[in-house]
Amino acid sequence: MILLLVALIGASDSTPQLAYSVTVPINRSAYLVEIQITNPPDPSRLVIPAWAPGAYQLMNSGTNIRDFEAVTRAEDRLSVRQDSPNSWVIDTQGTQVITVRYTAGLRDSVAWRRPNNRWFLRATSGVVDGPRTFMYLDGFTQLPATVAFGVPPGWRVATGLSPTTSDSTTFTAPNYDVLIDSPMLVGEFLSYTFTAAGTSHRAVVDLGGGRAAAPAVFVDMLRRISTTAIGIFGGPPYRDYTYIFVGGRGGGLEHLNSTTIGVSTETLARNPRGAQTVSAHEFFHAWNVKRIRPIELGPFNYEREVRTVNLWWSEGVTDYYADLILARAGLNTPADFARRLARSIENFQNDAARMVISPERASWTTWDSPAVNQGAYISYYLQGELLGFLLDLAIRDSTDNARSLDDVMRFLMRHYSGDHGFTRDQLVEAVRSATGCNFEEFWRLHVSGTSDIPWNDYLKAAGWRLALTKTPAVDARIGSIPPAVPGGRWRAVAPLGAAWLAGLRTGDELVRINRRDIIDGTDVTAAVRSIRPGATVIVDVMRNNQPITIRFHAGRYEREHAALRDLSVQTTKMRRIRAGLTGATP
Repeated sequence: MILLLVALIGASDSTPQLAYSVTVPINRSAYLVEIQITNPPDPSRLVIPAWAPGAYQLMNSGTNIRDFEAVTRAEDRLSVRQDSPNSWVIDTQGTQVITVRYTAGLRDSVAWRRPNNRWFLRATSGVVDGPRTFMYLDGFTQLPATVAFGVPPGWRVATGLSPTTSDSTTFTAPNYDVLIDSPMLVGEFLSYTFTAAGTSHRAVVDLGGGRAAAPAVFVDMLRRISTTAIGIFGGPPYRDYTYIFVGGRGGGLEHLNSTTIGVSTETLARNPRGAQTVSAHEFFHAWNVKRIRPIELGPFNYEREVRTVNLWWSEGVTDYYADLILARAGLNTPADFARRLARSIENFQNDAARMVISPERASWTTWDSPAVNQGAYISYYLQGELLGFLLDLAIRDSTDNARSLDDVMRFLMRHYSGDHGFTRDQLVEAVRSATGCNFEEFWRLHVSGTSDIPWNDYLKAAGWRLALTKTPAVDARIGSIPPAVPGGRWRAVAPLGAAWLAGLRTGDELVRINRRDIIDGTDVTAAVRSIRPGATVIVDVMRNNQPITIRFHAGRYEREHAALRDLSVQTTKMRRIRAGLTGATP
């Protein structure tokens, strides 16, 4: 049994005080949550967030809340009405202390027990996802909190929350925002501590009783990533940091001073550095988006979607920095860096949606069905990664490598990491202020617009040119994007091709491809990769809650391949800029 207590400290005798408890039953069916509220307002409104920071989609959290009730200290039931799918209003009748109880967990028992980087519970471990576990008392999200854990014998707790000095299982949070932005791994796991830039870090690895292969290599990878990223800003924005690795397949979610990353036992056994890209991406988020944020992303409104045109920067530029960090840390070579960017350019060039969906549009509509963009889809991660690369090249070229995108990130950290996030126009101005370069036209053409990118105009700054070639490829094009709601099915991305002509549409929920069950994007990639020209492809999907089977024959199409080639003449400036990107010797 797990007992988790949260006491919110009141500023005065009349300020509400809350104590949360979360119990894990023997059958692991759901988290059993109890909230004791002292000095409750009358009425009291309890809300479970409709979305989670970092995951820009509505979660339908209320559908995973069951058996909600409120009672007095004497266990007399209080009147409760649900005023929205995610909120409940209690008539407290002037009672000084009330207790609220409910269960929280996925209704699909198979999905509930499947390890992932967000929310699950199984025999040996669980992850407590704050936004889907803890309700907040409306109007009182800024009260401080303490969190005490009671865990079964042999179980431990790993979280980014600050520990107290008196109890190793009690932690503190300054407010509800921090409380739910600090996921909690409970159970049996491995733990590795290390120092980066003089600051304490640790990695905890939940592998279902397995062992991480070559832990020294694994920890060295994380130390290099942490040290390199901290070096960009000159210091960490946290007191300590926790990497939480869960034995699921792929993906990660950033938090203020922690991250949860899904990585399989097989991946780490085969390659202890197998999670280096996602680790670098999520770690850089400790600055970009958790501190440096679009103005819309805080203070948080948890009851509705929160739209911004700047996710291409928050997520996509973070992808670019993952590329930079791995190269500067020596985990990838400069040639690896060039190949990664060329692969991204290739994916971009082969996506017809680049001509109709701008990075700002992709950011704004991430909450919506692909239907809002006439069924087209392009990732703002991909768009932002490449725009960050181009901006970096252009800044270095204009300043003879005296300034770079690093200077922009440091400027943003100084000016927009506090109570006030940046607007679209302030982001443009920040680039100018940090570098002396005006990129308003760049924004008009490539951020707000969808104009073709003149790649070589930018690449020549580092002594590269883009080589594009076309070769025949199997036309069984089916991409994937995450579920519209957590625990749901992965969705199809259907560009113009054989699958689209047969009736597959972007947004269809993928069930099977050629009899292979689709659990996540890894299954989609594996299923499509095995298809040969002329083969019959059978795709089972759900559309508007109706099962549909789509059949087509895989054909061929001309796919563009990209590579970054060296210019025949390399100037000293070009070599200096290229070395500045990756940290190599010019």
